Amino acid sequence: MSLSILFFMSTAIYLVVMIVFAAIFAGGLYLAFGGPNQGRIDQTRRSFLSGKGGGDENVALFFGLQIVIQVFGSDELRSQLARRIEAEDNTDSVEEKRKFFKSIAAILTENQYAWEYGFWDYYSDTETAVSTFNQWRNEIESSMATEPEELGQEVDKLHRYSDQKEYLIVTLMMLIDNREETVEDDVGDVKFRPTFAQLAQPFVSMVNNIDEDEYWKSSTFEQLLNSIRSLDPRVIERDGIYVYPGTAQDGMSSLDLIGDEGWKYLTDHSLR
Repeated sequence: MSLSILFFMSTAIYLVVMIVFAAIFAGGLYLAFGGPNQGRIDQTRRSFLSGKGGGDENVALFFGLQIVIQVFGSDELRSQLARRIEAEDNTDSVEEKRKFFKSIAAILTENQYAWEYGFWDYYSDTETAVSTFNQWRNEIESSMATEPEELGQEVDKLHRYSDQKEYLIVTLMMLIDNREETVEDDVGDVKFRPTFAQLAQPFVSMVNNIDEDEYWKSSTFEQLLNSIRSLDPRVIERDGIYVYPGTAQDGMSSLDLIGDEGWKYLTDHSLR
């Protein structure tokens, strides 16, 4: 066999081997960058809301508070709260959000003399927190006349016994981000920026330190509202505030409150 043929065969074999190695190398790159981990979202908003915290069970916290307030036949408090809530739709910045929550908490605290009943709940397990937030929201919105077609001049007879304005129920609920992840929009060097969990810690510590025999005291509700006023809005992933009944024409009487099985858990806890 001539040297030229041997050279040709050696060159061909070399090229084939190089092509194979190139294919393997290219495939390795694809597996590294395009395999099952590509685009996987861990410890972000998606995993936060799905209740999957990368193994951490308390990346989301639920807090909900309800207060039944005597309004003595007046619509002033409902209107005041409604104006604040409507204005909140245009709240974009952190400072605007902070002012909104401080305003709502301040209004409720100012009316502490008229508090009749109250209820609050707190969960630190992510899955329970997310499901509880959704449950509260769905149950409240389904029981309220919120759409234009549902609102009318007459009492909502489906949910009301009368239109006497005796009570107002205010519900405040939030889903709190408790991840050990650095807050991105904080000022200064990134290594000195706080995590969401650090920002939420004062509120979490306050709730955890409430004694069981203090749960349903008016002073505890005041303490909870004051803590909401100082909570950094950046940790509030979702929130909801509802005023019930929601129209000037409607009202809630003592018969509505006591006679409706749906409000029984509220009347179990007097704030007097």
